[in-house]
Amino acid sequence: MLPISGVIQRRLLAAGIAGALALAPLSVAAAASSEVDALWNQPDGVSVDSAYYVVQTWWDGLTRATQSDPTQRGLDELAQSNSDLLNAYTLLQRQRTDPGPQPVAIIDPLLSSVYNAVTGSNVKAPIGSVFNWANQSLLKLEGRGSTNEIVRSLLQDYGAKQAAAMRDLPAGHADTDAVLAANAQRETAFLVKIKGVATPADGLAGVLDAADQSTQAKDKIKDNSKDNGGKGQGGNPKGAPQNGKNK
Repeated sequence: MLPISGVIQRRLLAAGIAGALALAPLSVAAAASSEVDALWNQPDGVSVDSAYYVVQTWWDGLTRATQSDPTQRGLDELAQSNSDLLNAYTLLQRQRTDPGPQPVAIIDPLLSSVYNAVTGSNVKAPIGSVFNWANQSLLKLEGRGSTNEIVRSLLQDYGAKQAAAMRDLPAGHADTDAVLAANAQRETAFLVKIKGVATPADGLAGVLDAADQSTQAKDKIKDNSKDNGGKGQGGNPKGAPQNGKNK
């Protein structure tokens, strides 16, 4: 009876170990998915087409620079890179569907309804137009006068921030590699969406092509690292001694 019990115990132990190993990739993938969700769900801040956005950008950059943990700093840089893509898409989409001054909540609808009833006009945003004029004047001083200029700046900054994130994030870690792979999929999808709303008149073809080439280069690097996995680590490079002897 004892030998049979021992065999059953060993089989149960083996099955438990095999099950744990099988679930390990799933847990890594699940953790990566939730981590990437956080990298793309950014809290609301100053609108990117506001003249005050440069102040927020400066503050965020200062905060990241003082971050002592390189991994967290890399994740913050990656999150900001994703935010640049989101903002670029939002601006282009709004330029297509709802251009012009945006009404100030509560005040503009009330003023517009009264003014339009008296004059028979169709004014959308009287107060918003004044604010928009002042904001555009400041944007021109900053060199960001048009939506296309802002989007171009965002797409350029996105690449620079992502490169900084790649330098700070530790390479060769399963959890980090899983986060980067999942993030890259969303990044590629958003570039496709941006291309979908962009037109030749926007003058963004060059910067979008550069972003495409960057993502393709990253994909090639990941594919090469998978193909060469383990060859540079634990293997014997050319000319290296094998079993203590040069052959």
